[in-house]
Amino acid sequence: MPDINMPKLSDTMEEGTIVEWKKKSGDQVKTGEVLAEVESDKATFDLEAEADGVLQILVEQGVPAKIGAPIAKIGEAGAAAPAAPAAPAKQPPPPKPAAAEPKVELPSSAKGEGQAEGREKRAPAKQETQDGQQDGREVKASPLARRLAEEMGVDLAALTGSGPEGRIVKEDVIAAGGKPKTDRRRPQPATAQQPGLDVEVIEPSRMQATIARRMAEAKSTIPEFQVTVEARVDLAVSLRQQLKDSVAGAEKVTMTDFLVRACALALRKFPEVNSSWIDGKFQRKRSINIGLAVAPSQGMGLLVPVVHDADQKDMIQISIESRQVIERARSGRPNEGDLSGATFSISNLGMFGVDEFVAIINPPEAGILAVGAIKDVPVVEDGRIVPGKVMRMTLSVDHRVFYGATAAQFMAEVKRLIENPVTLVVPPN
Repeated sequence: MPDINMPKLSDTMEEGTIVEWKKKSGDQVKTGEVLAEVESDKATFDLEAEADGVLQILVEQGVPAKIGAPIAKIGEAGAAAPAAPAAPAKQPPPPKPAAAEPKVELPSSAKGEGQAEGREKRAPAKQETQDGQQDGREVKASPLARRLAEEMGVDLAALTGSGPEGRIVKEDVIAAGGKPKTDRRRPQPATAQQPGLDVEVIEPSRMQATIARRMAEAKSTIPEFQVTVEARVDLAVSLRQQLKDSVAGAEKVTMTDFLVRACALALRKFPEVNSSWIDGKFQRKRSINIGLAVAPSQGMGLLVPVVHDADQKDMIQISIESRQVIERARSGRPNEGDLSGATFSISNLGMFGVDEFVAIINPPEAGILAVGAIKDVPVVEDGRIVPGKVMRMTLSVDHRVFYGATAAQFMAEVKRLIENPVTLVVPPN
């Protein structure tokens, strides 16, 4: 009976949670059929069956499981599967012994009033509405939808679910994102540890907390330095427009696609940059996989979709694949591998008008390229001042993995390729 284990969706994923089982124990399933929706620290994704047979669920929805842990089994077709294990009931804590109260004698004239007051105090308080219910009506929603609703201020009771049996799913919450619910938080007086009335405290999502932890680790553990170059991109801009106008499939080629291809070829020439420092040793990667830091969608954190084997793809393939992995990541439905395995990253903020910036290395990678906006400036050409298009690029380097001379040579190669873009449209060999 083959195990279905919790897959690893991204490099930072340590555990996953079954948001919803699409099948139940005892169901016949076929290869490729969606069994469950799984939530990681970065996104949700569909878990598919890898064999035909009878499903046996081992981990109920809402329960986290470590990477590689078995969450279900698929038995032989026709075999009966045992029912899924029931979630263990939580035992209430033993009641604390009540402290003995001193007996107070009341005057006879006050006894009747005191007894009535005691009866009033012992009257049961109004039962609070349980989590997941609104005014006695149960609200069916996935754990991810509940978390997003809390983060975005959406009232689940006001939504109509589009999921099975009217269940509210992530897409319903995002669609209603502009409808805030009443803020039930009470203002607290300012103290040394607590913010004042003019401060809103927002709990980070699991993804945001993971990003914060990893960025703090990167800055505190990686001895980094930066190298900046300025490249003339007149020819690249012109060639990009020619591709869009005359080549089928190139209508959406971007400058980032040019950079992915240039960095992939430069990494092939300088494999030291395509390496990591792990457990006191160099790990030189055989594959060249380029991560693309992209602006997140609503309710998401920083995303870095990956173009795998970028050095083996031409410009059109890179353009199509990068667009596909970005769209899947932003929709919260990445394929397995879309967010993992990067060996080098690019962060392009040029479209936001940023001239130059420094990006933080995403471990275990040893480098990340920060790209600024393309600007029209006066440049000197053959002793004459002429208009030109320039772009500044800054490489952040893990100094444990490679050094200044290698960084300078790598950036010189990237600059050469961008300034002579015909080399980037030559089919890979």
